[in-house]
Amino acid sequence: MTTEQIVILVLAIALALLLALFIAVYVRYRAAKNRAAGGRLAEEVIVKDGVRYSADTSVERGGEANVSHAEGDFVLAAGKTYRAQKGGELLPGTYTLLASNDAAHEFKLRVGGLVRTFSHGDVIVLKDGEELCAVSGSVILR
Repeated sequence: MTTEQIVILVLAIALALLLALFIAVYVRYRAAKNRAAGGRLAEEVIVKDGVRYSADTSVERGGEANVSHAEGDFVLAAGKTYRAQKGGELLPGTYTLLASNDAAHEFKLRVGGLVRTFSHGDVIVLKDGEELCAVSGSVILR
């Protein structure tokens, strides 16, 4: 091997180690942030190719439910049926369900024709064309 090849190899190894160190620090930072928020997080809203994904907002504070309406949240009005569609009002993707009432931490939703009971902070995945209706009261999708 020539001297130039050895230098390039050493630099490539150093860069790989630096990248691994950066990833480890980032993972530890996210874990510490999760612990500081009480361990229950809904993620920020990210829209890619017409599908809504979640990516960081606290669902609980001090062990109590945090009912809030942030930018990007979708409010399901009680009794109204919504359809998840690409480019539509309600996008398909992952949502964290939040009770819109501090007193009621459980609520009923009709998803795909079936009624189920959900709790504040539960996660739901809506596929394209799936229908969703809040049965027992308004619900916030984050």
